[in-house]
Amino acid sequence: MSVTIPIRCAQSTQISIPQLVELLGKPTVFIKWPLRSKGTKKQWGHLDIEDMTPAYLKSLAGGNVGVALGAKSSNLVALDLDADELVGPFIAANPILTTTLQTHGARGRVFWLRMAGGYPGKTIMLKTQSGEDCGEFRSNGSQSIIHGVHPKGKPYEVVNLAPPAIADFSSIVWPAEISNPPKLETPLLPTGTEEPEDTEEPEDTKEPEEPEEVGLWLFSVQTIEDALRVSKPTQPRQNYRLALVLARAVKALEIQRARPFSPDEHRDIHNRWLEGAAPFLKPGQPKEDYFMEYLNAYRLAKYPLGSATVAKALAAATQNPLPPEAMTWTENRDIRLLAALCRELQKSAGEGPFFLSARVVQRIFKHKTHAIGANWLRSFCVMQILKETEKGKGNQASRYRYCGPAK
Repeated sequence: MSVTIPIRCAQSTQISIPQLVELLGKPTVFIKWPLRSKGTKKQWGHLDIEDMTPAYLKSLAGGNVGVALGAKSSNLVALDLDADELVGPFIAANPILTTTLQTHGARGRVFWLRMAGGYPGKTIMLKTQSGEDCGEFRSNGSQSIIHGVHPKGKPYEVVNLAPPAIADFSSIVWPAEISNPPKLETPLLPTGTEEPEDTEEPEDTKEPEEPEEVGLWLFSVQTIEDALRVSKPTQPRQNYRLALVLARAVKALEIQRARPFSPDEHRDIHNRWLEGAAPFLKPGQPKEDYFMEYLNAYRLAKYPLGSATVAKALAAATQNPLPPEAMTWTENRDIRLLAALCRELQKSAGEGPFFLSARVVQRIFKHKTHAIGANWLRSFCVMQILKETEKGKGNQASRYRYCGPAK
């Protein structure tokens, strides 16, 4: 089945079940519901990827279709906003939402995202500053209707026709309208520690263990303003985590400009961060304490906060026709998609080489280990689809050039 799916659509539309299945791409669990229903007492937790047979998917036609969220569907989550007036603030705070799948029922908007790292393992009800329910961050154990007819009689529509964007939960900016921004069940801290009070630091401090990655984050960090935006606190007690975010963002900028920031530049960046964080700092806490916390986070930071390059390239790879070089693998769709991803990464890199690590491949295709991705990339080199121009070392991924035409 081949379906051409544009990145955006100018107005709301409806799509067929086959288009929907292809749009979501990775293994996704669909749930069959009666028309005009958001669900019944029927149990669906037993459904799994193996149940998504052609016959089952064909049976979805004519009714409402739900999507199981979280780990069941390759870490797909739904940011469900119940109020139209919240859509604008969320998009303004998170521009990447303009590139992801958006659907609409009777009101508000649902943004569909595929999590690249850790995220809350259960659904969290969102509330406004006045305490009113205004939506949900839907995760494991929940489902969302994506196709059919709303109980009020209005068809569910696709507002932005695009695959779910790959996102990192810790980089989501929650607008001020939300009084209870969701948090990770396991904070982004070393194993066995709890979030410190204000600037207090654990005794055995080291950066949280994370897979090596290049460019799977939600935001594109290209300027100091971007770094300040993604690390700006929205409530108290976020200083330790956001010091790490700012430090990684600064390291990403250093890579782009090919030289480190000077001590005076670090001080200036952090002073600007303090201005934005002022409403959430502890009264009476010396600003130097926060600066020292940032410097220590910078020392510990292993992984720069990446740009959206891989996420954008992956979206393009799923939309565009596969390159001829990919057709060597006739039985493995993921390997063909990786070849297409490499072509898109070369487009982004222009005449220069591009970075790609086996751990990024692992995260994209949900492999158990990064060894599979390493084997795939080595195979591409043998088949002259790729040329390794610089072998990775330490925390730096290998550099490659795509040997086929990058068009």
